[in-house]
Amino acid sequence: MRRVYFIWFSKRILPHILFEGLVFVAFMYLIGQYVFVAKVMQYASLVLANKSEYPMTLASFAFDIFLRTRPIVQISVLGSIAMFAFISKNFISSIIQFAHTKNETNLSARVL
Repeated sequence: MRRVYFIWFSKRILPHILFEGLVFVAFMYLIGQYVFVAKVMQYASLVLANKSEYPMTLASFAFDIFLRTRPIVQISVLGSIAMFAFISKNFISSIIQFAHTKNETNLSARVL
């Protein structure tokens, strides 16, 4: 039965996860090429240290930094967030489908 589950996973789920994972990695690579992350983190720590009493400081900082970046970085950030959401959705739905499939096969085995 494990072989059947492996074949089902390989045909139904694995292609989606691999494709979305590769696109996510490509977006993250673009971000890494165009953004010097250490400088962003250093600047963020300075901004938060000076205005840490306001909870919306981090959100306004992130939004301001996002608007000031190059369009390719903005597209990469939005794309990586979207790909993470799609990967999460497909992973959760595949776990649910797998559980339903397993319960159906176990139920039919008990009836016989």
